[in-house]
Amino acid sequence: MEPITVLIVDDHTVAREGLRAMLDTDPQVQVVGEAADGLEALDQVAELHPKVVLMDIKLPRMDGLEATRHLKADHPNTAVIMITSYDDDALVVDAVRAGAAGYLLKDASRDLLSHTIGAIASGGLLIKATLLRKAVSSLTHAARPDEAAPAKRPGVDELTEREQMVLKLLAEGRTNKEIGDELALAEVTVKKHVQSIIAKLGASDRTHAAITGLRLGLIE
Repeated sequence: MEPITVLIVDDHTVAREGLRAMLDTDPQVQVVGEAADGLEALDQVAELHPKVVLMDIKLPRMDGLEATRHLKADHPNTAVIMITSYDDDALVVDAVRAGAAGYLLKDASRDLLSHTIGAIASGGLLIKATLLRKAVSSLTHAARPDEAAPAKRPGVDELTEREQMVLKLLAEGRTNKEIGDELALAEVTVKKHVQSIIAKLGASDRTHAAITGLRLGLIE
């Protein structure tokens, strides 16, 4: 299996070196680059095409949230994990809205960091369900005009019962393998269901699909 390629984005050299040192011990992860601010991160993603980006929130020139919004718009298949010193529910909500698939504190253990990267790279969504719902609520009730709740698209009514079950588990942060184990499906079958769900909801990725499903009331 090829290693998971990772880009580390943090404005503190010591923090980048610390993360790299932790990840260098994981044979399943390959750090392919580093960036010190949001604009540099976007350039590095365009050049290196990492599978996962570890993104600090507080960055010079362009902060991590804004960089994530641009990154997900241009590179929807690259997953972003916010890694920060701030244990703040409001920031988690902002991270979800920006398109992040995970949120970690900088004091996370090596094992937790590696597990999170592996889960996200496998299609997981490691955001607490309560905070995901809070993000959806904030989008619905206090969003900018361009973030208003979408009208139902024709494809939404075409979600099969199985796809609705997959969407519910996806929104809980399950990986394709975990969804397959829960529903007694092959992992490749789950992947096809997820791709179909993303297409029918007009979403850009799993995070967007989960948010869209919640906003449209497809997930209780």
